[in-house]
Amino acid sequence: VAPLVIFMGVGAMTDFGPLLANPRTLLLGAAAQFGIFATVLGALTLNYFGLISFTLPQAAAIGIIGGADGPTAIYLSGKLAPELLGAIAVAAYSYMALVPLIQPPIMKALTTETERKIRMVQ
Repeated sequence: VAPLVIFMGVGAMTDFGPLLANPRTLLLGAAAQFGIFATVLGALTLNYFGLISFTLPQAAAIGIIGGADGPTAIYLSGKLAPELLGAIAVAAYSYMALVPLIQPPIMKALTTETERKIRMVQ
């Protein structure tokens, strides 16, 4: 019950002001969610063509890496596909370590120079 209460509390504290001011930023948040489904479908496609054999739980465990959250990927892979736990842990944390290299070009592509110069104050 405690994790649910924590996630509900974090969700209740979310400020949607910037999203309402600039709806294009929805793409940034949706990219991680799309990554989950794209990765699951990719793993199942590999299975369909007989290239690599993945079950649905294994594909789901691999797909959660697309959500860009290492601890969640490790927890879910431990429950759904413990045989893939080591590989998924390495992949998830490698991905998280590479975010500083991956994120700047994406931000540059999705924002204008004027938007990048905006100083946000609290």
